[in-house]
Amino acid sequence: MPRFSVIIPLYNKEEDFPSTLKSVMSQTFKDFEVIIVNDGSTDNSLAVAESIKDSRIKIYSKENEGLAATRNYAVAKATSENVVWIDADDYWLPWHLENIDAILAKFPEAHWFATAYNKKHNDKLTRKMVSPFADITEDWIGQVNYFEYSLADSAATGSSIGFKKRFFQNLGGHNTDITFSEDTDLWIRAALKAPLAFSNKVSTVINLDSNNRLNHSSLKSRIYPDFDLYDKEAETNPALKQYLNVHRYSIAIQYKLAGDKANFEKYKSKLILEGLNAKQKLLLSLPRQVLIKSKAFKEFLHQSGFYFSTYR
Repeated sequence: MPRFSVIIPLYNKEEDFPSTLKSVMSQTFKDFEVIIVNDGSTDNSLAVAESIKDSRIKIYSKENEGLAATRNYAVAKATSENVVWIDADDYWLPWHLENIDAILAKFPEAHWFATAYNKKHNDKLTRKMVSPFADITEDWIGQVNYFEYSLADSAATGSSIGFKKRFFQNLGGHNTDITFSEDTDLWIRAALKAPLAFSNKVSTVINLDSNNRLNHSSLKSRIYPDFDLYDKEAETNPALKQYLNVHRYSIAIQYKLAGDKANFEKYKSKLILEGLNAKQKLLLSLPRQVLIKSKAFKEFLHQSGFYFSTYR
């Protein structure tokens, strides 16, 4: 049995996937298998996967069902008790699996675990995740309350995360009814059951500049998590309460940008304004056209190599 099962959902990523797969196969830690699930790709993604000849790679194909169902399918095929994920347009630094192994060496019973990561916005802007970990040394490994450490960038991403297979399945896996932010819903359910074991050493790069990124999808086609399901728990869990507040703010802003007044008001009505910072309150109050111009200016700054966020 391998130490890790590497889970890669694959859908129409022929341009970015070669770099992703190369980063996995170039790991200094060698005891792993790779589970690639082709989710009904219509480009040459499957051919790219099949071009790499390595006995550790197992390839499955099925009809298109989306990310949530594909990850659930892949985990079911895994033979290791430790499943680690990477999206088909991100990439790992060579020591990523060593980094994960170091977490499990310190916390062998950890139910879920993750590493620090960089975000590549474009060729001029790559930056480390924004979180309280910025004040901690790079070699730090510990267990944290996921909600407290995820109010800017999430402490977990779909390419820096790992689960004990049994824990993931006991959670019920991904909710396949959700088509956007399905990770967020899973992270909430995991965090309500166990602390997150975390390494502050960067070993993953989230490639926001990739082709066919899900974030480019139409707002109208998205089905978000139902945060109302967690409101009762949040009454006695301040960290969860603030986490939900920040996510509702984010979705409200997206609906305002799209001109969907009904959904904007729906999410805004549930916000705790005292829990938002000054920049966030300002954006909520701006006329839509001004908000659109503000977003365009932020994107201009990012393209110029300067990072700006309302979450800090």
